[in-house]
Amino acid sequence: MKLATDHIATDALRISRWVARARGGDIKAFEYLVSQQQSLVRSYLAKRTDYSADVDDLAQESFVLAWQKLTTLQDDAAFSGWLLSIAQNLLRNHHRKQARLAPTEPDLLAQLLDEQEQQHPDEQETELSLLRQCLLKLDHSAQKTLRLYYREGYSLQELREVMGVAHSTLTMRLNRYRKKLRDCINRGH
Repeated sequence: MKLATDHIATDALRISRWVARARGGDIKAFEYLVSQQQSLVRSYLAKRTDYSADVDDLAQESFVLAWQKLTTLQDDAAFSGWLLSIAQNLLRNHHRKQARLAPTEPDLLAQLLDEQEQQHPDEQETELSLLRQCLLKLDHSAQKTLRLYYREGYSLQELREVMGVAHSTLTMRLNRYRKKLRDCINRGH
């Protein structure tokens, strides 16, 4: 039992030294901490999300945020727990964002198309005209993202690769663009 306790104390002391160096601006020290903690953070996230791409993005975001907030860590030996709490908060935010992204689900899109078919042809044309006008009011990047996703049928993974952004960034952008379009259409211009 004493041997296990000594090993834990030695690990905590070693981590504390690396954290102190990283806090002083030593990027190599932080890279070492990332290499030592990466499997812990990734396994924590993998158990709590369905998509492996989300694990990669969330782990990366966790380490970036840890680097940015390293000066707020009060006990260097508590680095692992502190890092996991960052990952936990990011995961919680990610789950909230995912829950709000339901309009991209195939069943809901089919329902919206069915509703469109029940409208009179002149109502459809008016809404399509409004949609076109509202699309033109978006910036070029938003127009491109929406075109690739909705018109050309890119998956989120393919779109992430084309746009060069994290999954959470992409889904937030799509959500924001849809909201802008919906607000514009509801205003009638």
